[in-house]
Amino acid sequence: MKNSAFASAVFSGCLLFLACPLAAQELSSPADTRVAFVRVALLAGRTGTALGPSGSIEINPFRYVGFCAFAAQSDATSDPGGGRAHDWDFSTGACVTGHTPLMKGFMISPFLQFEYLNNHERFIMAEANGAIYRDGADNMRRQWTFGSQVDRAIVRNGPRWALRIGRNIGKGPSSSEAGGLYFVGGLILPLDHPKLLARSLGFGRSSDSRN
Repeated sequence: MKNSAFASAVFSGCLLFLACPLAAQELSSPADTRVAFVRVALLAGRTGTALGPSGSIEINPFRYVGFCAFAAQSDATSDPGGGRAHDWDFSTGACVTGHTPLMKGFMISPFLQFEYLNNHERFIMAEANGAIYRDGADNMRRQWTFGSQVDRAIVRNGPRWALRIGRNIGKGPSSSEAGGLYFVGGLILPLDHPKLLARSLGFGRSSDSRN
């Protein structure tokens, strides 16, 4: 747990350290440095008990502050002691996030999120007498996650790659295992200008080859 917390703190510190000198350098136009009003994220990684996909929709009504709603799922299977263990969870929640202006194309976004985590545990094992032993539990837990995200455009007006790292705080395996590590990566799609987004993905053609 200490190693995960230390790694998260170092990562966040490095991002802030890099942001300071970049902020003093020349930036793009104000329109280019502002985060999109609506963004959708498609991510994968460790959000809960194990690895799995997640997605979110983010609304940014203010220049440097936004809010999001998200859902995530993770799933893991193991074979301890000759049996079969299956753990999976599904979480939904909301977050508040801050955004720095774009600096050399990078945006850094510290975040704090709260979620309800539905965790399911099943264990099955065949005993020597032929009987089947089964055990399981279903729990609803509340969990907090804090951390930082860094993202950058792959192409202008198009998708942005994103890495998001943090720490889960609460009860249950998602917080106690792997030091509570929260780590996901994937794509962010800005939805302010659907036509420009579609063009960046190769759909449609511009009448001006310079655009």
